[in-house]
Amino acid sequence: MDDLKDFLHFLLDTEQFDKARQIVEDSLIEVSKSISENKLFQQIELYGFLVDIGCDTETENDITTAIKFFEGNEKELEGIITKSSYYYNLANAKHGLSKIFYSKNRGVHSISICKEKFQEPISLYWMAYKQCDGDTFLLNKILINLSNSLMTVSRIIEALQMLDIVLKNKPTFPQALISRGDNLDHLSNVTNCSVSVALFTQIYSSYQKGIDTNSLPPTILERSENAKSEAIRTIESYGFSISDLDKEIEETKKEYGNHTTFRKFCIDNFLTLNEHSIYCNCVVTNKDELQIGIPNVIFKGELLPKLELLLNRIKSEFAFARWNYYKSNTEEAFDYDVTFSELLEGEIINSQTETLRTSYRICYGILDKIALGICKLYNVEGGNIFFERFWNDKQRKETLQKQRNIHLNALFSIACDLNTSTGELKHFKNWRNKLEHNLLILKNTKIQTPDFLKVYEDENFAVIVDIDDFKEKSIQLLQLTRAAIFSFVFCIRLETITTKELDKDTSTFKISIKT
Repeated sequence: MDDLKDFLHFLLDTEQFDKARQIVEDSLIEVSKSISENKLFQQIELYGFLVDIGCDTETENDITTAIKFFEGNEKELEGIITKSSYYYNLANAKHGLSKIFYSKNRGVHSISICKEKFQEPISLYWMAYKQCDGDTFLLNKILINLSNSLMTVSRIIEALQMLDIVLKNKPTFPQALISRGDNLDHLSNVTNCSVSVALFTQIYSSYQKGIDTNSLPPTILERSENAKSEAIRTIESYGFSISDLDKEIEETKKEYGNHTTFRKFCIDNFLTLNEHSIYCNCVVTNKDELQIGIPNVIFKGELLPKLELLLNRIKSEFAFARWNYYKSNTEEAFDYDVTFSELLEGEIINSQTETLRTSYRICYGILDKIALGICKLYNVEGGNIFFERFWNDKQRKETLQKQRNIHLNALFSIACDLNTSTGELKHFKNWRNKLEHNLLILKNTKIQTPDFLKVYEDENFAVIVDIDDFKEKSIQLLQLTRAAIFSFVFCIRLETITTKELDKDTSTFKISIKT
């Protein structure tokens, strides 16, 4: 079987898809007649190849055949492959169907189409991610494919983050390098972000490093060469040459070293609100300066000042949430003049855990303010709104359903992930509700502390969460909130930037930075 797998990998790498499909189909027939104990495992691997073939050739039948196998044998597969591998394989297949749908229906889709056609693969990749334990190679593949799936709903910031995480651990991972180049190029086209030489340097560098691995299939290699050449032309149009790029990269490393310890923490953990920092760590990224307004652009309408006011509040709260998280991990607990009853319950209760809790709570307030901003932007009724479910209101849904804005779709997709009933990240809101309305107890669950006084018997009253797990989820929530803030800003820009000649009585708005 190993020799067959190696040969199939060779056929896929050299794009001999018809030959690979025939071998897979013949092998599946042969394996189905087998009485070997490894029969099911061999089928798993062969159907995995069939998914790859179907995705590369946009052959829906290949993919649906594989899906039928995986979904029809879920219980039987549990003892053969890990849950993470199972969800990963199924996610790849469902993502393949999403790509085929988009190739036949290009354009900007409604939020309902995004949910119907693009959200399920994202959920399955999250399931694979949550179940992955110790398999670094599989984790990298999950993150790369999750990134690709997030891009189908324009969750660009998160998609780039996933790739950067992979490349921190494995700088020469070819799929991650090429996807990073693609995503950065897309970023420059759909966000109205400031275009810089540094951006195209990173685009060029990503493609070049991917090409240098000498492992790209012919079609991807040709496309990457063309994209690299286009990046070079753009760089040269700014008066730079390729010989300048190494110097530029070294200078960026030096400038990163001059950042404060706190700023390095923010950059390293994807917690900045600075468009330049999405792809570069130079001196320009030393402050959060994200705003709706950008230089030399006119915005239509009277709403922009209100939305910039809202963004100021969001930025301030995010900065405070981020600071609280940082302090909870870097400073010793301080005495704030309070004593607690000894209940032998093992709860960790001090200034560090309180700042950590505060960081977590603030994020949900920010997300709800983004929902308020969407209501204002599209002139739908506000009222009591919660980010993960305000979309379901009938009046709002009718209005938002008519919009065609890729960044609105990104926000909706994030809300789907956070949905308290169906979202794969629903634990975030469940914990938030416990923080606000019940008791969420942080403790080191690795240390066994018998509940002598039975204070934890009522699960509706108190829930226990491991302190390390809460820290990990808190920074993930901060990163998700940061991505939502970026998408919110990009969404407003797309709706309000104008290049048309306006009537002299039409309200326009230019924005400066408050210092």
